[in-house]
Amino acid sequence: MTRAIALIAVLAAALGTAPDARGPVATLHFRVLAQTGIRLADVVWTGNGLLYLENTTNTVWSVPPAGKPLTMFASMPRAVEETRCRVSPGTHGWEAGVIFCHAPDNTIYRITADGRSVTVFAKLPESSISDGALTFDTAGGFGYGLVAATGRSGAKTPSGGDVYTIDSSGSVRHVGSYAGPGGADEVEIAPPRFGVAARAALVPVDAGATGRLVAMSADGKTTTIARFADGPNPIAAIVSTPIRGGARAGLYVTDTLTTDVFVAPASELRAYAGDVVVGSEIQGLFWVIRPRGRGYEALRVPTTLRAGHYNLEGMAYVSP
Repeated sequence: MTRAIALIAVLAAALGTAPDARGPVATLHFRVLAQTGIRLADVVWTGNGLLYLENTTNTVWSVPPAGKPLTMFASMPRAVEETRCRVSPGTHGWEAGVIFCHAPDNTIYRITADGRSVTVFAKLPESSISDGALTFDTAGGFGYGLVAATGRSGAKTPSGGDVYTIDSSGSVRHVGSYAGPGGADEVEIAPPRFGVAARAALVPVDAGATGRLVAMSADGKTTTIARFADGPNPIAAIVSTPIRGGARAGLYVTDTLTTDVFVAPASELRAYAGDVVVGSEIQGLFWVIRPRGRGYEALRVPTTLRAGHYNLEGMAYVSP
């Protein structure tokens, strides 16, 4: 992947990867699933309902599929900024239903499926504050472990961050570093057929008014595959998810500013199967990133979100 992925940045520019590139796209019709009243950092589908992560308080709330009412599920130590969580897929040595969370101080917590036990699972060797980027590698490029990224969204100092893997025993391995300006709120695994960056870790680097999508291979090599006119934050690969949603399938997005959870139906994501959807934090813009030749294109996706000021922090795609 080393030489091939190094060519992406050049080819991307030649093939029109700017966010205003034109092509066939489907509108995403978001509706408000719930007005939660809490400062949302993330949303997670468990198979039976949703979990909401509250910014800074580090409280996890459990809700039914309808989105409300909220019931306190678990609590981690208070930490300023954002924590994000993922549910174990129950494969490759990971116990099904267990929840793992990346706190701002780079502690990885383990929460039992019933929420009764919260313990420290691992600690990333970082002294700086991060924005909780975390995902499970379900494609195999990183040994089917947890993948965590450090860095601060929109922050000038520190700039950039690092990517780590954590195996089912809690052992941490450094994969590589990515450059600023800005840092990552999220990390996602590229789909298996996502061109030369297939199975790479995708890091949306938010520099504030601008940003880019960085692909990191398992040997730590990085390249920029898309650039954005607004800082990117939420990201989701449109692939079959280990914990499916059935009638609750769709794209879930959280907004810290309004405290709303939005959802778009899975039927509108069929056009993007095998691609990656990226949203911007402040303007609420969306793009679909997809291979084109040996490069990539980033196409603006029309949505029903009104133009305005948002603080989009979390996104989860749940397949049918």
